[in-house]
Amino acid sequence: MALGLLPISCADAAPRYDAEILILGGGLAGLYLAHLLNKAGKEYLVLEGSDRIGGRMFSRDDIGREVGGRGIGDKYTEVMKLVKEFNTEMIDITDYMRSPTAIYTEGKLYGTWPDPKTNPAYLQFTAFAKSPQLTALDQWYQKPDFDEIYSALLKRNGLTEEQIDLANISANYNDIRETSAINAYHSSAFRKFNGSERVLNFKGGSKHFINSIATSLDNPVRTDKMVTAIDDRDNGVTVSCADGSKFRSKKVVSTIPFTTLRDVKMNLSLNDNQKKAISELSYTNITQIHLTHSEPFWEEDGAPVDMWTDTPLERIMNMSSSPTEKELACWVNGAGTAFFDNMSDKEVADFTIKKINEIRPSTKGKIGYLGQQNWGKYPFNKGAYVEFGVGQAAWFEDMIKPAGNMHFAGEHTAKESRGMEGAAESARRVFNEIVT
Repeated sequence: MALGLLPISCADAAPRYDAEILILGGGLAGLYLAHLLNKAGKEYLVLEGSDRIGGRMFSRDDIGREVGGRGIGDKYTEVMKLVKEFNTEMIDITDYMRSPTAIYTEGKLYGTWPDPKTNPAYLQFTAFAKSPQLTALDQWYQKPDFDEIYSALLKRNGLTEEQIDLANISANYNDIRETSAINAYHSSAFRKFNGSERVLNFKGGSKHFINSIATSLDNPVRTDKMVTAIDDRDNGVTVSCADGSKFRSKKVVSTIPFTTLRDVKMNLSLNDNQKKAISELSYTNITQIHLTHSEPFWEEDGAPVDMWTDTPLERIMNMSSSPTEKELACWVNGAGTAFFDNMSDKEVADFTIKKINEIRPSTKGKIGYLGQQNWGKYPFNKGAYVEFGVGQAAWFEDMIKPAGNMHFAGEHTAKESRGMEGAAESARRVFNEIVT
């Protein structure tokens, strides 16, 4: 992380600005903030480091699949405002999203697991449910007594060390033996208190939603503007990009994940907890391996399409938004992604097809490889979403405070919500900081 001071130069007598407000990052948080500023008549400019907009909402046209955020609840207040404003077509997937899951463990495939209490796919949730739960959405960063290693909580609630290993496959974290239980408490509270009863997907992919927001802006997003330095002085902020361009503004809003922001050279008045958060916060690694199928192999063996496995492929899911179509993907979390990180694309494809054929013979000759999305290695995020370690939630209130002329947004700065709603919530908060 480069927090050292940049060389000081003489201030311009009459500084010239490219915009009143620079927004770093063209994902949902950045685009929604731009949309709010646009409607308020404020001058802004969005800089996006990659060659596309959307951030972790990503429709991969090359493989024809959604590889990022897609599911929203019908009570996601901020996101649903945008959905309605842009008349975005949605698909209700509630009734078929929680389909049965086959289990492959210790060399055997089970179409149904004999005892729900010992089902390896649900061990984490069964054990966690025995703990006291949060009573409000914003309690998670205010409950130090809940802040412990997640595996310690699960063990206290009855899981053996072997079961903790199995639970790690289903837990959407890097490693439950390292991450804080605070993450699970926050997720559980969000599911409980958000109030959503239906789960929706974007018809035709999230790109239509993202493009609707972007095309509504008076100022187009500048892509291929990877930020390399941020210099905050009395007369404004200068942002430098990898292509040599520079932009000046009165204020800057960073929606950049801290995993990437830590690589930026910064001259900012950061507080101590902001420095620690930028340097140390982790993001969950997720690798998706997307597959095609030529025949409905599940009709041959009678087992559910979805599978939980104790192999390196971990979970195999149907990611389709349609009740009649199947879009298969292996979903590998956390430490398990390292198995594939150094493989070539062909090696990933060969291993995946061979392993699935081995554990589920009905797939032989009926599945193919489309491509993979490795969020841990994606340079503009280096992970899928923020994950707090033990003790790090105590930094939260300080880490989201303005630092001089710099403000912070993005899902990692949301006080209550998670995921897409968290990103939108954070944009609304920063809009209020700047405008009101």
